[in-house]
Parts: sequence; structure tokens; C-alpha cells
Amino acid sequence: MAANKKSILMIDDVVLNLASARDVLKDKYTLYEATSAEEGFKILDNVIPDLILLDIIMPGMDGYEMLTELKKIRRYKNIPVIFLTADNSSESEVKGFDLGAVDFITKPFIPTVMRRRIETQIELSAYQHSLEALVDQKVTEVEKMQNALSTGFAELVESRDGITGGHVKNTGIYYEAFINLLKFEPEYRNELTNDFIKKSVQAAPLHDIGKIGIDDVVLRKKGSLDGGEREYMEKHAIMGGKTFHKILKNFPESDFLAIAEEMALYHHERWDGKGYPSGKIGAEIPLCARIMSIVDVYDALTSERPYKKPFSHEKSMAIIVEGRGTQFDPMLVDKFVKFSSEMKQCLIEKSKMLSRHE
Repeated sequence: MAANKKSILMIDDVVLNLASARDVLKDKYTLYEATSAEEGFKILDNVIPDLILLDIIMPGMDGYEMLTELKKIRRYKNIPVIFLTADNSSESEVKGFDLGAVDFITKPFIPTVMRRRIETQIELSAYQHSLEALVDQKVTEVEKMQNALSTGFAELVESRDGITGGHVKNTGIYYEAFINLLKFEPEYRNELTNDFIKKSVQAAPLHDIGKIGIDDVVLRKKGSLDGGEREYMEKHAIMGGKTFHKILKNFPESDFLAIAEEMALYHHERWDGKGYPSGKIGAEIPLCARIMSIVDVYDALTSERPYKKPFSHEKSMAIIVEGRGTQFDPMLVDKFVKFSSEMKQCLIEKSKMLSRHE
């Protein structure tokens, strides 16, 4: 029975308040306690509670500030938060609701009222999750169609680009493998939620969609591009971004389209700000684009081109390491090296597939 208990994280700098809440809730809920926002975040590193009871007035980071931070982090933003407060003014409530709180419990609290308010919010959250699960089931067919369209558009790009055939599929394979390894790394667990990974993997084959707008004379040229041609080719990033931006205007709530836009527009940006088309620098570049930039180059290095033979996995990794902190996000490069054997296995499997189709 204990395994089915819902969990609550209680954060209050007054130990007596925590003890009082504990006495009211301990029989029904698994409780975690913190006396500051900082302690609360440490607990959240290991536990995702069903609800957070959060004091507003605390030293250091107060409740409003903590809620603001929670809503910025994908892993935490959907946890319902009830404020504990001695301030029952309308201004305080409006501010809390605007920041995303689901309810207020006034101190000193009445045990029965506290239990009822908590039960209501946990039930509402569970109901919302069940609705989301139902919606997920219903949209499976839509997602299959979306995947088919992504693959179809990617193949359309490849059908026009006689030089880099297979590139969008290859980068999709490497992207999926890399991001699914990254999600277990502590530095990325808050950003790389399962939903974000699923949508970014769907979007990955579309990162070069802007090449549809590039003239065949440049796109299919077998030799090196001259300065003007290279500048023209670089416009494919802007074209790809604009394509998704236009669609996004009609579907502004679509995370998939937002990720696809970021990936198409920014996958040629550089960590040092010398990339294109916007010259974004460092963490200004969306994470999905930073990941794509590495696997994009890895595939280009390990693939045959009219002007070069494929480089080995080892040589390609060495070249990527040379770009650490200049072309690429240094931490991501370190992780790519950490997962070198897994990426090499992807390359081997890709090579086997190519040989079977020849």
C-alpha cells in the first residue's frame, strides 16, 4: 500500500511549520522536507513529487523566485505547487497564480482544509495526466503520419542533392543515439525530457529542409563551392527556419514545429559565434541545434564525398575534438567522446546497411 502513496515535497524555513504539516499529512502521503529553496532543489534532483507545498517568505530564494525557476525547467514545470502563506491579500494571490501556483493554504492552516486542498490538486493533476495519456493514445496515428511526412520531406531533399544522399537519414540515426545517451547525464536530465527527445528525434531528419530552395546548379555541384556559391548555400538554414516559422504561426502550441524551426535555423551556428546565419554564441544556440551540429559534421566526415574518401571513426572524432569550444559546445564534445564506442557502432550498422543495398 505504501508504494501507492502520493508524495509531497514541503519547503518551509520554519521547522515548526514543517512539523505541523507532517502531523497532518504523514499517514496518507510520502513526505520530503526542506528548509530552503536550495535544499528543495537538491531533493528534486532525485525525487519528482506529486505536489509541492512551498512557503513564500524564506531567506535566500523566496517562494515566488523558486516557482519561477521551477517553471523554467521541463522536468519540474508540471508539478503542482501550493503556496503556504500568512499573507492572504489579493495581491499576493494574483502574483502567485500568475507565476503558476495552483492554490494557496493560509497559515496557521486548518488540518481538514489543508488535506482537502491537497487532495483536490493531486486528483486534478492525476486527472490531467490520465487525459494526456488518453490523448497520447489518440494521436499515435497522427504521429505516424508526422513521421512519414518528416521522412518523405527528408527524402525529397536527398533526391535533389546527389552529393550527400543518405545524409539526413544518417544524422537522424546519430542524433537519436546521442540524445538518448545524453538524457542519463546529470547535466542534461532537466532539459532532455522524454517528450522533448521524441519530438526532436522526429524533427532531426528535417534539419536540411531549406535545401529544397537551393538551385540545382549549386546544390548538385560536384566540386568545391566558390565564395558566392557558399554564401548562397548557407541560405538554406534561413529558408528552413522560415518554412517552419510560417507553419508555426498557425500552430503556435506545437513543440515539434518549434524544435524543427530551431534545428533547421541554427544547426550551422558555432559555439564561438562565428557560425551562420545569426552568429549566436555559446548557450544562446538551442540545445537541439548544438547536438545536431556535432552529429551533422560526424556524418559528413565519415561519409564519402566526390572530393574525399570517408574518414575513419577515430579520425572523425579527433577532428570534432579539435573543434571543442570553437565550433562545438565543449561539454557536448566531451559527452560525444564519452560515447565514442556507441557512435562507432552506429557507423558500423549504417555501413552494413549501405553495403546490403549496393
